[in-house]
Amino acid sequence: MMKPSEHVPEQGRTVAGRYELRELLGTGGMASVHRADDRFLGRTVAVKLFHADLTNVGDERRQAEEISLLASLNHPALVTLFDAGRDSEDAFLVMEYVDGADLRVRLNDGPIGPREAARIGSDVAAALAHIHARGVIHRDVKPANILLPAPTGSSGVPHAKLADFGIARLIDSTSLTATGTLIGTAAFLSPEQARGGEVGAPTDVYSLSLVLLEALTGERAFPGSAVESTLARLTRSPDVPDTLGPEWSELLRRGTASTPGERPTAEEFSSRLRGLASDDSTLVLPTAPDPTDETERLAPADAATARLAPADAETERLIPADAATERLAPAAAATQRPARPDRPAAPRGAGTLPRHRRPAIIAAAVLAVAAVALVVAVLVPRSAPADDADVTVQYPVVEGDLGAHLDELQRSVAP
Repeated sequence: MMKPSEHVPEQGRTVAGRYELRELLGTGGMASVHRADDRFLGRTVAVKLFHADLTNVGDERRQAEEISLLASLNHPALVTLFDAGRDSEDAFLVMEYVDGADLRVRLNDGPIGPREAARIGSDVAAALAHIHARGVIHRDVKPANILLPAPTGSSGVPHAKLADFGIARLIDSTSLTATGTLIGTAAFLSPEQARGGEVGAPTDVYSLSLVLLEALTGERAFPGSAVESTLARLTRSPDVPDTLGPEWSELLRRGTASTPGERPTAEEFSSRLRGLASDDSTLVLPTAPDPTDETERLAPADAATARLAPADAETERLIPADAATERLAPAAAATQRPARPDRPAAPRGAGTLPRHRRPAIIAAAVLAVAAVALVVAVLVPRSAPADDADVTVQYPVVEGDLGAHLDELQRSVAP
């Protein structure tokens, strides 16, 4: 005979006369979840079938009231509950169908980034705050109960959704809890759950803190068998590494405080996580070069400035680039004048200037040479010994009228 937990309904079975089961979405020790077609409303739903013996419900009226309360809860981060009841030997829940994986599957690929973890945690904490305000405690917050809908269109990243928030209230008065069976998952139980004590809203905050700790580190805080994991939290607090940063570390340590009263409320928890989700400092991102950087401003930006940078072998000869500067450039070798016999040959490339520019150029050059000569006349005698030979200053050879004026100036200042 099959154990209740091994009973998996066949595809095609109709539950409560209206929900036709399709493929199996997941299964656990207490229940299995199927995608199903609602024949009455023509929509896709998720049906969760519990395999434990829940037929001994003492007060069906109370159960109906609980179903009505849970169905009235409406929040973007809650999986909406549509229906609940019993069919044959199975109790069932009918929920909104979410197209996407759960956080447990996502974590199989390793830890997630701080901003994503904060965004998911903020959504779930906001959903918890909503149900806590209505007197509902989840009691089984774990990665498998956090659904991650696939993005649709350009509406951005959808809210994470918390599932199974009504199970505890629906089965609390049944033989499941009457026989002392613990509701929850060992790795994410709070200390008060492990001790069998009173369970309240702080329990859900503790469990969510453990979920986020695993999401950030890739490691469960209390690994091992169900018994080992349950007993471990009674002797120690989870290890929250400082490498998560001061804000994350402080928040998760508060969330996993042994005393329920020391934990933040779900509303405060959501607010803190929302701040972390929008804080760029929680991530280390590669930065693009700053276009206003000094090195960028010095780089050639267009064709005009590009002329200042050698582009090929031809431009590396530093030939002036336009007609205005070409007038100052050395002329071709064919235009060179023969050197005067009484002085060394002029440097190659010395040419003539246009007549309309000669007076201004000559005046400027004369003034410059005069200034140099005056400095030499004043400084050289003071720095040279008395018995030294006369010092002759050699000036560069300049052709044309300018050279004649310079010769005359040199003779006038000679000692």
